[in-house]
Amino acid sequence: MNRRLAGVFDRRRGKLALPLEEGVETVEGLLCRFDGHLDNAPWLRSRLESGSLPREASEEELVAAGYRRWGEDVLDSLRGDFALLIWDGERREGLLARDQLGVRPVYLHRGGNLLSFAGELRDLLDLLPSSPAPDPAGVAHWIALSSRPGCGTLYEGVERVGPGELLRFGRGSAPRRRRYWQPRFQEPLELPPAELAERVRETLSVAVKRRLDETAETGVLMSGGLDSAAIAALGAPAVRACSGTFPEHPEADEAELIVELRRELGLEGVTVEVRPGGLLASALEHLDQWRAPLLGWGDFWAVPLLRAAAARGVGTMLDGEGGDELFGPRGYLLADELRRGHPRRVLELSRCLPGAGPHVGRRREAAMLEKLALAGAAPARPPGWRLQPGRAGAPRWLTRRTVAELRHSDDVDAWKRLDGPRWWAHAAHGIAYGIESVGVFEQQRRRAQMAGLDARQPMLDLDLVELGLRQPPEATLDPRFTRPVLRAAMQGLLPDSVRLRPRKALFESLIASCLAGPDGAAVRGILTAPDAELREYVDHRRMARDLFAGEKMRREAPFRWMWSVWRLLNAELWLRSLRRGNGAARPDLRVSSRRIEVVAHERSYLFPT
Repeated sequence: MNRRLAGVFDRRRGKLALPLEEGVETVEGLLCRFDGHLDNAPWLRSRLESGSLPREASEEELVAAGYRRWGEDVLDSLRGDFALLIWDGERREGLLARDQLGVRPVYLHRGGNLLSFAGELRDLLDLLPSSPAPDPAGVAHWIALSSRPGCGTLYEGVERVGPGELLRFGRGSAPRRRRYWQPRFQEPLELPPAELAERVRETLSVAVKRRLDETAETGVLMSGGLDSAAIAALGAPAVRACSGTFPEHPEADEAELIVELRRELGLEGVTVEVRPGGLLASALEHLDQWRAPLLGWGDFWAVPLLRAAAARGVGTMLDGEGGDELFGPRGYLLADELRRGHPRRVLELSRCLPGAGPHVGRRREAAMLEKLALAGAAPARPPGWRLQPGRAGAPRWLTRRTVAELRHSDDVDAWKRLDGPRWWAHAAHGIAYGIESVGVFEQQRRRAQMAGLDARQPMLDLDLVELGLRQPPEATLDPRFTRPVLRAAMQGLLPDSVRLRPRKALFESLIASCLAGPDGAAVRGILTAPDAELREYVDHRRMARDLFAGEKMRREAPFRWMWSVWRLLNAELWLRSLRRGNGAARPDLRVSSRRIEVVAHERSYLFPT
């Protein structure tokens, strides 16, 4: 549920003001606001065994009662995705906290004696006397296609409470952060492959069932890929399959697999047939509503799909986000073997990596060994260490100032500082911090809210994450494909055409067609304008030459070209909205319209007589 958490704490006076008063519960003198979902409410209620709690106690009442009994330790008992405020008016102190993986956000701004906070960025900005300036490091990482470590944002002075963190605040004292949860290494499970697969299936099934909507229909954003198909299979027949197909782009189109999945699983659902158009319009719509640039490009077709699902009674949308990180290959096992002094074992394991085999060239094999074995085994480098942008893969058209911001704010080896073997540390850091830092949860939540839906991710259930991090690393390696344990867990539930499919759909051609086709003139005009705001961050001439003079980069590196243009476009629109007003972000150029056709599928359609 969305409680729109927002408030301002005056440290000098010890007073808390909440401009959004609805949904606030007071229990035994505690004010509590809980934005999100508590997945283990029955268990928590049984532990409290409190006669003072009503039988149908709300999530706020349960959490407040737990806090009154256990203090901050109540957070260790909570499962779900949530942003939480607890305020003790008598003591004039409180705390803010996020769920363990940071699925729900909490944004902060400190100004003098005031601590402003909100569960949504736009709500925080509304609390401030003026809009903050762009944060140089945040913009640098955005346009360089990298994730910024830490808890900064694109706005100067605005930060996030980290995943698994709480922030304690009170009268006369500075706010204090503490991490109440972080991944901890446990020895891998010693289970036969079939038993491990069964454990994964059971745990994922529980995670899906926890997230089914009790008051409305539940949808699954289902492609022809393994992760989303697994969620649909374990939710069937109680879910609706919601999908996109791309008839003009075979590399991205999974229509045949989607039809097969619907038939095998017996699912009703909604499909949108997508053709190029409306990409720039989706960026402008997102900026107008959220006061932030759009991270991913999929909103131009996903938002119409979600709105069509909502019109048919869907209230919650599930997806397969996190499956790659949770069940992907633990390639840094090569680094651990090298550190143990077993070079022969390193070579043996390298032949078990997905895609390995005699067809892999020597150059690619050497690059793989250098990354996973040599670089992976090297000691952690200090924060702020970074190669030259060209050598590190960052664009060569960044200004010196932008490069300096990247160097000073980066921490490429943060994962190595987790206490555990390298194969585990890399996976744990990616799941616990990497997904959140990229902004994936933020985009999924906003996308769903634009359609009046709630977004949830069963793959990132904490119990499933802790199980996934205990997979034996060798069990995650298979030269045929990624995620072999999940594929084994889905045996008998998914058709082998999906379960054993070695490759994913490729969307480069679709997005490139939008950026260079229907919206091509507008995109190029925005980014090459002589008064572009991005000139402060990039060498404007070099950027324009690399991206728009001829088709060399688009043809030879389509993925890189697509993402570079998309990030720069959204950064420019956002910077214009800050410095010239929201209306100036919309260019005086033709913006293409969405070309989406909605098709509803019922069971009678799937099983014709």
